[in-house]
Amino acid sequence: MVDALSRASRWVAPPHGRVIDLRPADVYPDLELGLADGSVLHVGGLVVDDERIKRYEAADAALGLAIARGLVRVHDERMFAFNRYASTPEELRDHIAAKWRQTRMDEATCRRARTMLTRHAGSRLWLRESAGIRVLIPLRADR
Repeated sequence: MVDALSRASRWVAPPHGRVIDLRPADVYPDLELGLADGSVLHVGGLVVDDERIKRYEAADAALGLAIARGLVRVHDERMFAFNRYASTPEELRDHIAAKWRQTRMDEATCRRARTMLTRHAGSRLWLRESAGIRVLIPLRADR
C-alpha cells in the first residue's frame, strides 16, 4: 500500500490533488436484526481468519508509514456504517462465502439469526460493517 500511495502521489498534483482511502475500518463485521420498533439486536459476529486480520493491520501500518515518510497527510477522515441486507441468514451466509476471503458465517450464528427472525415478526437482517473514508493530500512524490 505504501507503493500505491507513492504512485498516487505522482498522479495527483499538490496542492489540489487528493487521494481517497476507502476501506473497512474494522475486521469484525456484526450481524444484526432490526426490529419493527426501531431497536437493533446483536445476532453475532463472523469468523475471521488470521490472514484477514493481518491484511487489515498491514494496510493500517502502510498508511502510517506513508504519513511518517511525508508522502501524504490526512485532510479529513470519517467513519460510517455500511449495511448489507438479506432476506434470510442463508442468503447472507452464501453472499459472504462467495464474495469475502478469509471470513465466514458459522452455522451457530446462522441458526441464531434464523431463530431470531422467526421470533421477531417484521424484523430485518443485515450485516453491519464499519467503514472509513480518508481524504489524503499528497505532499510529495517519490520519483
